[in-house]
Amino acid sequence: MKNTREKILEAARIAFSEKGFDGVSMEEIAQRAGVRKALIYYYFPSKEVLFEEVWNSALEELENHIFKEIEGENYYIRKIKRFLRAYIDFVTSKKVISKVIQKEKASILDADQSDSLKSRLKERYNSFVEKVVKLIEEGKQNQVIHPDVDPKAAAQIIAEVVNNFNATPETVSSLQTIILRGLTKEA
Repeated sequence: MKNTREKILEAARIAFSEKGFDGVSMEEIAQRAGVRKALIYYYFPSKEVLFEEVWNSALEELENHIFKEIEGENYYIRKIKRFLRAYIDFVTSKKVISKVIQKEKASILDADQSDSLKSRLKERYNSFVEKVVKLIEEGKQNQVIHPDVDPKAAAQIIAEVVNNFNATPETVSSLQTIILRGLTKEA
């Protein structure tokens, strides 16, 4: 059975995925969680703190899902294929979490430096992208990724395309092929 904090977080995830940060009130989250609004403030002093928890846990879950899939894989082409498959699988199977990231990413990445919350959220998202950059750099070091590929640009493109991807089983394979052909030397 979920504890109260988990129920609040789940209700917030769903609400933020549907309406975004600005479109959701703490009252609505309380109703969805089946608790009084005051109880939310016991666990989370503000909507911003609650959203930061949702955002960080969404990215943590994403990273765990995709990078756990490639742990211990030494053959780079298999590693990148497994990475892409796991990433697409996450986006298509964890729709609520993926929508939270998708809905708020643009506003977070475009945020003014003076907004400390969005700066922290941006930093957390950029740490995810940096892990993808390192994966692509590994392919360049192994001379599998084309030398002209900019790892940071490629990582950002992959994150953007996959996060905004409405996949069917047929298109998943096509997307993986397109990305691989764009990255690898054999293309």
